[in-house]
Amino acid sequence: MSNAYSASPPALVAGTRQIEQISQLANEMISEFITDVSSTSGWPGHDDDFANQMRPQEKQQREGSVQTGSSLSEAIVSIGDGTLTNLKSVLGTQNGVLDAIHDSSTGDTDSGSHNGKH
Repeated sequence: MSNAYSASPPALVAGTRQIEQISQLANEMISEFITDVSSTSGWPGHDDDFANQMRPQEKQQREGSVQTGSSLSEAIVSIGDGTLTNLKSVLGTQNGVLDAIHDSSTGDTDSGSHNGKH
């Protein structure tokens, strides 16, 4: 197994765009879900025995579902953020290497860490 590192910036850009779209859809879905599930809070009733028995359980399940959906949405957004950070790192490294190659080929080695000596 080699120790070579390779990355495809165009693939990372495409992946980042896709993840951003998925993140946007996930945020829209959880917002819609919260709105829809909130409208069901009165389904068990209000003042009768059934309502008094079911409302705490319904509230716990509704809030748990909202929290789970929100956490999932945040995770998807974090994946996109991490991929974008990775892309910036790859491009920074790539540009640094290309600059060093350019400086080396033009004889401008004074800016390197070897003070022009190899």
